[in-house]
Amino acid sequence: MQPGSTDSLEGTFWQIDAPERQVRGQLTIAPAPVLETLGPIFEERAFRIETSPQGGTTIIDGGNSDDLVADWSPRDIHGVLDNGREVSVIGAQGGMTDPSSSYPPQYRQRFGTIRHIIHDAHVDREHVFYAGRFRLTGPNWLRHADGHADTTDGGRLVSLNDGGSQWFEFTPAEPMSVLDYDRAVLHPTETLATLFTSHPAEAVELAVRQSPAGPWLLVHRYEQPAPTGHHELFDASYLTPQRCAVWIDFRRRSNGLDAAALDDLTGVAIQTSVLTLAAVAEGLHRRLYPDKKRVAALSRTDLRAARKAARVAALAAVRSIDRDDRPELTEADLTAFGEAMNNAFAFINESTFRTMMDDLVGTAVSAVPGIVAEFADWPAAIHSVRNILAHRGTEDDLDAHDGFINTLVAASYSLRWVLRTVLLVQAQVNPANIVGAYELSSAYHHHQTNVRELLAGTTHARR
Repeated sequence: MQPGSTDSLEGTFWQIDAPERQVRGQLTIAPAPVLETLGPIFEERAFRIETSPQGGTTIIDGGNSDDLVADWSPRDIHGVLDNGREVSVIGAQGGMTDPSSSYPPQYRQRFGTIRHIIHDAHVDREHVFYAGRFRLTGPNWLRHADGHADTTDGGRLVSLNDGGSQWFEFTPAEPMSVLDYDRAVLHPTETLATLFTSHPAEAVELAVRQSPAGPWLLVHRYEQPAPTGHHELFDASYLTPQRCAVWIDFRRRSNGLDAAALDDLTGVAIQTSVLTLAAVAEGLHRRLYPDKKRVAALSRTDLRAARKAARVAALAAVRSIDRDDRPELTEADLTAFGEAMNNAFAFINESTFRTMMDDLVGTAVSAVPGIVAEFADWPAAIHSVRNILAHRGTEDDLDAHDGFINTLVAASYSLRWVLRTVLLVQAQVNPANIVGAYELSSAYHHHQTNVRELLAGTTHARR
């Protein structure tokens, strides 16, 4: 271990289910949490230590994949620092590091992947906390106001200025673990900030408390503070507690697809970009319009009866076909065909991909009327390129292929703005404000110009 710094803390550490195996170690907080111990906190399956009669030590690497994966399992580790403070290292992953890098050589373990470090408490990953607080980096907070809002399940989000910095404090309806704060509160708030500003955002300086009047316990995790963005699409005044509470609620059913819609796919193949965005669009549709059906009047009972009748009729028709000199269908063949009929009818009343795109672009156009003005038929174009990539081959003709690639690039540009607009509507932004922000956005105007140029000469261009 290297000499300590302001971010390196010496102490004694042990795995919480093996307190008898205590070892000395060094905990580094920044830039990323790392724990390094002198001696093993746990016995590694992948390595075997042998001592010769002369006292020499040999470390043998078994190379077994099962053992290596088992050794990499997340572990919860407790420690007491030399200054007397308790610390919990949650979700630590690591193992033996090169013993020759220190003198004299020693068996050391290094945990370079750590989910959370919690100061001044001995807890495990399941431990729940009364409340959490954090800051956001990235958005410009100069025009942000204090306030509070409630989530639909009874949680409360408060925005306040403390020490010249803007903080969010969230008290859930039921206490939650740090991991749950991370994925259910911090991440959706980061996503909403990115949606508004069009720049990355990062939640930092997380702290939790175990009771209403309890002290704030610092939580360290890997953080990469986002720089303050310029030319924001919407300024930080839109990041109200009310909208953040809406987004915390929305994340429970979006499964993170809202974040996926905003992910930077720079550098990936254009086919990857379009297929990813099309899949995200389909997934978001199912969550935004969960009750949308082809025939709304048909109940599940109606559909079960129709599926059974169709299966019986289809099997009867297949059995009655004159096989001539062809082999007779076996019972296994008929069973497989019956299952295929069941599967075919399972989604008979679900929206098609084309109608899903109709719904999404309808929401976007209702807010921003000219958003897909360069397309002759936006849903048809997205449906076409997605189906060609996923279900059919492309043209051998080079000119046709070039036109297809241009359409893919145009679809990629457009899908991003349509999905962003749909999400802004979901975030309760007034359509007039969306139009106003887009009119001032060079990125939005560049996307429209590029789409127009790319579609020129293709079947999907507006005539």
